[in-house]
Amino acid sequence: MIPYYLQKHLTDIREKKDTTSAILASSTGNTLLEILYYGDTVTIKRTPYITDGEYPCLIVARDPLTDETFTVFDGAKHGYDAMFCNEPCDKAERPLTRYNAEGASVKITLGYAIDYEDEKDDYDFTETGEVILTYGTMDWEKAKSIGFDWLSLSFVDTKKEFVDLELV
Repeated sequence: MIPYYLQKHLTDIREKKDTTSAILASSTGNTLLEILYYGDTVTIKRTPYITDGEYPCLIVARDPLTDETFTVFDGAKHGYDAMFCNEPCDKAERPLTRYNAEGASVKITLGYAIDYEDEKDDYDFTETGEVILTYGTMDWEKAKSIGFDWLSLSFVDTKKEFVDLELV
């Protein structure tokens, strides 16, 4: 499954039963991107991993050639807990910090272990058929696409992972 908000920003997509992996790309196709984030970092084996800060982490990619930016992950909106369990934090200030100074190709891997269709009766819906989330309502298919339960980001050239989040 591909998150609806990333459909125009992925290349080399590989979908398996419970995972989707791809390379992040700007709308012009550039895969050499800078990563900006809000959150903290925890160093594991000399690699700083992006984690939540005072508020949920936010990860954005920027194309240094065009200055285009797009959201890769918003811990306040994406993932099961943000959608159905956590308190909304729409008003939270989440200033971004650059993770890597040079453009790099980044692989994203998303895990989908929750069978939303099988558990559909457990969710609340509006009269118009949108699912009710902690922060609003959304089309059911869109909600399923961002209801991943884990996320990993790694640099393609070094294979170094720098995000590994479990979201349930």
